[in-house]
Amino acid sequence: MGKELFTIARIFGAYYEIYSEGTSYARAVLKGKLRLKDSGERHPFVVGDMVLAEKTSGEEWIISERMERKNYLTRKSDRGDSHVLCANLDQLAILASCKDPETKPGFIDRLLAAAYHTQIPPLIIFTKKDLISEEEIEEREVYYRELGYEVMTVSLLSEESILPLWERIRGKRTFLCGNSGVGKSTLMNHLHKKTVQRTNLVSGSTKKGKHTTTNSFALFLEGNTVLIDSPGVKEWGILHMTPVELWESFPELRKIKETCKETYCCELGSECSMRKYLNDSMDETRKKSLESMIESLENPHRVTRRDHWAKSVTKRH
Repeated sequence: MGKELFTIARIFGAYYEIYSEGTSYARAVLKGKLRLKDSGERHPFVVGDMVLAEKTSGEEWIISERMERKNYLTRKSDRGDSHVLCANLDQLAILASCKDPETKPGFIDRLLAAAYHTQIPPLIIFTKKDLISEEEIEEREVYYRELGYEVMTVSLLSEESILPLWERIRGKRTFLCGNSGVGKSTLMNHLHKKTVQRTNLVSGSTKKGKHTTTNSFALFLEGNTVLIDSPGVKEWGILHMTPVELWESFPELRKIKETCKETYCCELGSECSMRKYLNDSMDETRKKSLESMIESLENPHRVTRRDHWAKSVTKRH
């Protein structure tokens, strides 16, 4: 039996769950030489990696090669630890809860910056629309649409509300990311039509989400649609980005830079047109987001500022 092309669906210890249309799900291990290879990452392979594997005489699948990645999504919260979360994405779906818990703009902006850094198209999905007014929904959507981002708002209590989202993710590989409690697991259940993730309620005392996903895993649906779920995160580390990359990740600042007459400069000095826009014209919430990210680079162990919108191992069934 020859080699077959698979996608890594989940990683647990030294074992991999891999998927192909022909074989469906299978368990595999790395070939010896691959286990010894130092990739400089936490793990040599990640969910979404395309790999070649072959079946041995003992009915065990052996991964022999990783194909070149189209892209990959990284977060880095410590200077010596870069964490690649997944690879070969068509889009990054940023799930942001409208309420209970309310996702802070700073968290959304960090993910938008990470998406820009790897050129992965972002899609902002506001959840729990049933908990706020239509006026508030429109305000949130217009805010990001005017910046050039694609935005959707859904209620996880309504199948009808989720139908437009299905059309947006059909045939694509989408990474779902958000704080704990925003509804990632519930959304996965809706889209898969059966429970694939254990869901938990938000803590009544803290209004914060309870973690239900402990590691990333891929779900393969009809029409070559792939959803990759991720553990809920409190803050997205951006230490793998440079200050200039952070500034450029904000589209309103990127437009200003395009008019800059200085070639190969970008020293962000006192006369920089982007800095002038930041100080004089930039939306205050966005300004705080960028300042917080710059502070992260300068002091990675700081305590983050918590700005609210109004004021400013998983089991496969």
